[in-house]
Amino acid sequence: MKRIVFALLILGLGMAAALGRPTIAAAETGGRFILMDTERKVVTDADFHGKFLLMFFGYTFCPDICPTGMQDVAEVLDLLGKDVADVSAVFVSVDPDRDTPDVIRDYIKNFDERIIGLTGSKASIDSVTKKYRIVFKKVEDKPGDPDYTIDHTASILLISPDGKYIRRFGFGTPPADIVKTIREYLVR
Repeated sequence: MKRIVFALLILGLGMAAALGRPTIAAAETGGRFILMDTERKVVTDADFHGKFLLMFFGYTFCPDICPTGMQDVAEVLDLLGKDVADVSAVFVSVDPDRDTPDVIRDYIKNFDERIIGLTGSKASIDSVTKKYRIVFKKVEDKPGDPDYTIDHTASILLISPDGKYIRRFGFGTPPADIVKTIREYLVR
């Protein structure tokens, strides 16, 4: 029952975002974070100021949703053409136990090496997911199962060059629609 309620919560947030409707938490989404990139360098939200930021939260062992989301982010970067110079993209792991910097680096190579992989301690991941309104939960068939999955919010977040949350795109939003939105902000 808890898993159904959790899935409905994630679906509801995604549907509201996909329809372009602001969610109650929209005004409170985002903020400072301190994580580590695939070169084991400390990275903060401030490192991305001055550019739009696309954020996708997931994990490298994800069987279907994350590869699709990552492919969408890669396609957005391609469709932006010369405008890609004004955009950064990050993949933030919600699985710090398995997603080491090396694992994330290899994973990103499957999509687009312009995407920056980020991870951190469990406390760091918990902090950034809370601030960015990302819900996730480890799902084990039995305690200690190394092949666990993680239910998680599967949207792409758009953050402004000054670090402010703009909106989230629900899972399955066509990359061309994301590019259109980014370009609307670029001309302002």
